[in-house]
Amino acid sequence: MLLLFQVCFFAGIALIIISVLLGSLFDIVGIDGFDLDFGGSSIVLPFSPIVFVLFSAVFGGMGWILWEKVPDLFWILMLFISAVTGFAVCFTIQHFIITPLKKAQNTSTPDVQDLVGLPATVSETIMENGFGEIRYIINGNSYTSPARTINGGEIKAGGSVAICWIEEYVFYVTSTENI
Repeated sequence: MLLLFQVCFFAGIALIIISVLLGSLFDIVGIDGFDLDFGGSSIVLPFSPIVFVLFSAVFGGMGWILWEKVPDLFWILMLFISAVTGFAVCFTIQHFIITPLKKAQNTSTPDVQDLVGLPATVSETIMENGFGEIRYIINGNSYTSPARTINGGEIKAGGSVAICWIEEYVFYVTSTENI
């Protein structure tokens, strides 16, 4: 039984360290929890991989502590206390730290779909068949981005445009001056 708790504890700690070190790689690949698709309906599990390995570490650590400090405790009770402690810690971390951080992250950066059709102002002249810069406001935040016109024409700084599409971080716009 002690071996089970030790393996869970050390495996959990090792996986937490590895996931922290590889966190940037996970962001690039898009691993951000589990999204399972069954016949068109999506199921989103309410935990991320880091919370799962945190449970392993807390479960193993608590079991190990109970094994060392209260050796007369019945082993099923040790498993139960360790599991409840692991769930409580993971629920607290998920509910009060991870979920609010994800909500804050999702509200601060607009999606590409939200930008299409958005009005903008040319901040640096868009040259004929060239690039310029636009400024747009979304969710109360002001952003600037490189831009080209959809017809290859020139639009002077201060002109009003609408964002038509975004391709490789370049905003394709059209003038709204004559509309």
